[in-house]
Amino acid sequence: MALITREEVEVLRAERIEELKRLKGEGKKVVGYFCQYVPVELIFAAGAIPVRLARGDYFSSVRGERFLRPDACPFCKSCLGKFETDPLYRLTDALVFVNTCDMMRRLPEAVSANIKIPIFQLYLPRTAEPFPNRVQGFERQIMLLKAWLTGLTGAEVKEERVLTAITQYNSLRQAISQIDEGRALVPPRVKGSEIFGLALLAWLLEPQKASRVLLRHSSTPTSTSNYSAPRVLLAGSILTEEERDLIELIEEGADIVADVVCTGARFFAGSVELQGNPFTSLAHFYFNRIPCAYRRPNDLLYDKLKQLILERAVQGIIYKTLLYCDPWRFEAKFLRQNLGLPVLEIDGDYSQTNREQLRTRIEAFVEMLK
Repeated sequence: MALITREEVEVLRAERIEELKRLKGEGKKVVGYFCQYVPVELIFAAGAIPVRLARGDYFSSVRGERFLRPDACPFCKSCLGKFETDPLYRLTDALVFVNTCDMMRRLPEAVSANIKIPIFQLYLPRTAEPFPNRVQGFERQIMLLKAWLTGLTGAEVKEERVLTAITQYNSLRQAISQIDEGRALVPPRVKGSEIFGLALLAWLLEPQKASRVLLRHSSTPTSTSNYSAPRVLLAGSILTEEERDLIELIEEGADIVADVVCTGARFFAGSVELQGNPFTSLAHFYFNRIPCAYRRPNDLLYDKLKQLILERAVQGIIYKTLLYCDPWRFEAKFLRQNLGLPVLEIDGDYSQTNREQLRTRIEAFVEMLK
């Protein structure tokens, strides 16, 4: 029996969209965000509803080419296309962006010009050493976001509300992390596709409800794979909710026992410190997250990769990047040189036309690992 099926996730998604419609009717604000560096606790503490917008497919990407040039990031193009077709995107009252890669810094400009929705741009230092002046500068950004949220919702963001939000989101992240430990077992007790499905619910549902869903599913007996299935790690660009197809394709022959994807394990890694000033704690936590490939130095990313490879007996890496995603594509060579494991590079733009070719490449890679 699966821990959580794709059908169950879709039912919960549909219920949540209806709930958001009702809450908007009651005057609540829905705030969308795209990146794991956005302090969702602050949005929640302001009385708004944070939802991560991590959907992407070929057709919405093509639709987004009316707003961005054709050789732009498929995810950014798809985000723009989704605002015309996806009910969740159309429910948002405001958006929070982070200045991560070059395209994600262009996206808010395109949204402002074409979607006409209030936005906030959070400036995170691209250099990742946690020098005091850098973390303090990021904390000032968080205070600016706090003021912007107060203007949006009319609710003062008080420290006690932030502490409550931190407690709830810490519990949620810890719950997924505990379930994720099942991937480390031999054979794994949990599938990678199930972990991605649970992460999706964590950024879509209200945190306490998401924790209850996780608790209910964590006790579900799951099927285990064959002992002989190769153990692979998944890395690379953002994987959208629609790309569960790719994950399930990999799992036809291998076990995804770990990942460093921002919509996977990096999303629920770590906890915010509960002691001291909560705004300072949020600044330290989000500044020091396992870095995306665009940040330098990214030693912590490689430290995490090496730790996972050792602890979870990883035999090979499947490295999935988006077309024109330079931060992750340029990282591929360095990753090959430093990790010493077989790597399968997959590059795409959400198109399904090469699916059978992709299946053949994955099957050949998995066969090589046996």
